[in-house]
Amino acid sequence: MTEIRKSISIACVALLAVAALIAEPAQLQAPEINLDKATPQEFLNAVREPLRTDAWGEINGRITHAAKNRDNNLKGEIRVRITFAKQSLHAQIVLNDKNVYALEQANASGKNTSIKLDFPKDEAKPSLFDFGLEPEDLTFAFIYWDFIEELPRVESRMRDCRIMRLADPTGKGGTVLVWFDTRHGFPMEAQWFEKNAQAPWRKLELKGAKRHKNGLWFVKEMRLEAIDKSWKTQVKFDHAEINPVEN
Repeated sequence: MTEIRKSISIACVALLAVAALIAEPAQLQAPEINLDKATPQEFLNAVREPLRTDAWGEINGRITHAAKNRDNNLKGEIRVRITFAKQSLHAQIVLNDKNVYALEQANASGKNTSIKLDFPKDEAKPSLFDFGLEPEDLTFAFIYWDFIEELPRVESRMRDCRIMRLADPTGKGGTVLVWFDTRHGFPMEAQWFEKNAQAPWRKLELKGAKRHKNGLWFVKEMRLEAIDKSWKTQVKFDHAEINPVEN
């Protein structure tokens, strides 16, 4: 794994935490906006701040990782407990009832997204990163990257999508293309590009989105894959719920 991939690896403990629970901005924000006609910046602002009240959630899932240089697939079970606030996210991620990762993500208005990840003191194999996941995948931190341009709309899996090109705010030069559902605002696909590259090196797909209560969506499956087909990771979510924090 290159240094670039290692640094990105520290950016996917954060999509497992919210991949299964995606808020629909038009439902949860006030005032309500038309995502179809919104400017790119208005659209991104709505997507980035979907929750108006504090909430907590729980997610359970199964993860499988296959690689060409490995004879057997890695398999594991994931449990996540997460708390949401308008400008922050805290999560505890448990892998195989052994490794416990603590994650804090801050999304202060006008500032770059920051992620702090605490690792287990005695991390057992396989670790979370052995599965090819990145913290930025787990929290969708990449949707907070700097806006560059909007590409022409396309249809993906029978949904109209707005495509945004975003740049890594750390200055490392990477970019990401994100396919957002035009009507509901949640991300459906993403492709990452290294600095000055014309082709992506990995991609993400979210599948099986199902309408949940309170304007939330339950994503049943997440797939990450290297463009060169050297590895792929699949996460299947068995259970996800979100509830308001009681006063």
